[in-house]
Amino acid sequence: MGGLTSYQLILIVILVLWPLAITALLLVMSKLETYVNRSDADTPQEAGLEPISGQSSEKEVKIVFGDTVVGESK
Repeated sequence: MGGLTSYQLILIVILVLWPLAITALLLVMSKLETYVNRSDADTPQEAGLEPISGQSSEKEVKIVFGDTVVGESK
């Protein structure tokens, strides 16, 4: 018996890679479905988002440019 032919090598590579490609495709489709469901929702609850209870005196989002926080009073 000799070594593997190039055709056999291609078949082995395809046999190993196709389950990985299908898994990656299913993962991308799942993420896309979640994105579409959130963008089409009318309320945060429909988007699967839960409101946070309580209050905070701080802003929830800070924009930092270099070492400076944008919009913060000095």
